[in-house]
Amino acid sequence: MHQPHHFFAKSGFGAFLLILLLGCNTNTTTIPLAEVSLQVNLLQATNLTAIGSTQSYITPSTGLEYLGYGGILVVHTLNDNYCAFDLACPYEAQQTVRVVVQTDLTAKCPVCGSVYRIMDGTGWPISGPSRHKLQQYHVYPNGYELNITN
Repeated sequence: MHQPHHFFAKSGFGAFLLILLLGCNTNTTTIPLAEVSLQVNLLQATNLTAIGSTQSYITPSTGLEYLGYGGILVVHTLNDNYCAFDLACPYEAQQTVRVVVQTDLTAKCPVCGSVYRIMDGTGWPISGPSRHKLQQYHVYPNGYELNITN
């Protein structure tokens, strides 16, 4: 009886592909799921209207605001869009260990030293021990208002 020859089985390519996919899973987050509901009025938050600007939200201003796990960082990206990230460092994964925006427009963890890319809207780490990107939230622009949810 003739056995079919499988490229993946004979070459080990399937095992290699599986290891590659599992070993490079940096798109996942270590930040626990937490409710996000934030409305930002750009007529009031005028510091966010300039490209390259950021604003951190750590304390809810109303009982209807939910700011994720460690707070929310809203970014007006270099391509004139808005994005939002959880402030908690994914390497440390603690509510009180928050990234801080640097003068070079990156965000850095004060504990582990990981630096994250924020102005392109990705949140990917660019240096330090973290292999996970910042937890990103959805931003829905509506006129002069940003609705941020998860």
